[in-house]
Amino acid sequence: MNSLLNEFQIYPLVQTKNSWVDKFALKYTYTLGFCPICGQLTIFLVFNDNLRESGRCIVCHSTNRNRQMAVILLGAIEEVKGLKFRSIKDFVAKAHRLEQLADFKIYNTETTGCLHNLLKELPNYTASEYLSMEYTSGEVINGILHQDLTKTSFADNSFDVVLSSDVFEHIPKPYEGFQEIYRILKCGGRHIFTVPFYSDRYQDEVRCKLQEDGSIHHILPPVYHGDPIRTEGILVYVIFSLEMLVKLSNFGYNSRMYNVKNYWYGILGYSAIVFDTVKI
Repeated sequence: MNSLLNEFQIYPLVQTKNSWVDKFALKYTYTLGFCPICGQLTIFLVFNDNLRESGRCIVCHSTNRNRQMAVILLGAIEEVKGLKFRSIKDFVAKAHRLEQLADFKIYNTETTGCLHNLLKELPNYTASEYLSMEYTSGEVINGILHQDLTKTSFADNSFDVVLSSDVFEHIPKPYEGFQEIYRILKCGGRHIFTVPFYSDRYQDEVRCKLQEDGSIHHILPPVYHGDPIRTEGILVYVIFSLEMLVKLSNFGYNSRMYNVKNYWYGILGYSAIVFDTVKI
């Protein structure tokens, strides 16, 4: 029920109504703008009801969510190094010439997509996938580095930035993964990530659990997300909430939560939420 109190409410977050740009994109399925990944004036095509996962750039094929990640990564580089770049492509093109970035190390938890396709040109870039429980972290399978995010093969304090985009909801024990990322980040390093997040709840929604015998106990009906590695999709274990931010704080993170809405960058809708957690 709407009331005067809605005007003052801060948390739980109230979902804003679609703007005129959102409505235009939903009606005509496109918008015009500047892509913060490929750095081109472009058209963002085929927006649908799931604004977060649609609106592909005609140049680099980035989606709304990809561009959210890019904006926060560029902002983090500017904040830490004092260097401003127009796009991820601009950052990659200049990084090897800048002394401030000589030892700047990025770890991406996926080996596909528009961000990876540009970042892989960096000298201090690492990318991996989780391939199967039969492999050990650090093994290379058919040219792909395998890492279990709950027990990676990396040394302590290895990376300045870790990127993960809708990954941790697929980990049976995601908080072991968050702790592991904390271990491999340098002091002041950042984990920039997206996850499905209930902005109006206080506790995570645990949808299923992995049993000791390897079977899965479904608490709620199973949900699968699309995955570039697995054609059958990948199971969702948890949808996160305010509980996640509290637990990350207990690990030693200083967590920030952003709504990255920016029409010019083709970032539309009310669910453009990205997290930026800093290792204290």
